This record gives sequence, C-alpha cells and structure tokens, in this order.
Amino acid sequence: MKPDLTMLYSELGLKPNCSLAELQLAYRRRISELQPNRTGGAQSPESTAVLRELIGLYTTANRFYRRYGRLPGAAPHQSGVWSSAAVGTRRRYVEDDSPPPSGNRASSQPRIALALAVMLLVLLFVLLAMASGEWLR
Repeated sequence: MKPDLTMLYSELGLKPNCSLAELQLAYRRRISELQPNRTGGAQSPESTAVLRELIGLYTTANRFYRRYGRLPGAAPHQSGVWSSAAVGTRRRYVEDDSPPPSGNRASSQPRIALALAVMLLVLLFVLLAMASGEWLR
C-alpha cells in the first residue's frame, strides 16, 4: 500500500512545494507536541497511531528527497541534470546526508576477478619455472 503523503502535509500544515527545512521544522514541532511526556504521560491510542503514521510518512518523504532531490508533490527540476529521463536513474546526495557508499559491490567484482586472474597467471609462471629447473641457474 502506498503511503498517502498528503496526510503528512495536512498534519504539518504545509504545502507540497515547501522546502526541506520547512518540513523538518514543522515535523519536529508536531512530534514534540505528540510526545507522551508532553501530554502528561497518558497517551491515547489515537495519538499513538497518529505519531507512528507521522514518523512513517516523514521517513518516506525523506527517502524520496534523497533519491529525487525534491519533496513528494513538488514539481520536478527542469535543469540539465534533473531532466525527466534522468530523475529515475541518478541519485543526488545533499550536504547534510551521508556520502554514497564507497565500497560499491557491483564495481568491485570485476576488480576482484582481474586480481584473481593475475595471481593465477603468476602462480602458473612460478610452477612452470620450477618444473623446468630454469629458476635455479
């Protein structure tokens, strides 16, 4: 089931074309209002459900922002890098996010295969040299 991100914006009192900073500020304020220690310790099941759903929707919106460089519901960027063809294939990492992982598994597999092939050739050369006796002279 797809999350309804319009509930996130309505719960926070924002429009879909707001900035990430506005979303974060409104989210933090709303979360602090819904915390059980703010409401006197006793929390109703309705407010617990709203809190859980709000956290889930905010997490979804944050992931969307990291992937597409915009919040859900905002218009896509029209610059060269963010053309409609490139939106699904490129990832944008903003300054406050962690950098992309350096140990990309897909790009390290050919390197490992090449290293193993070189080591096998060196081992084969050493074995042939030892078998022929040329290395002793």
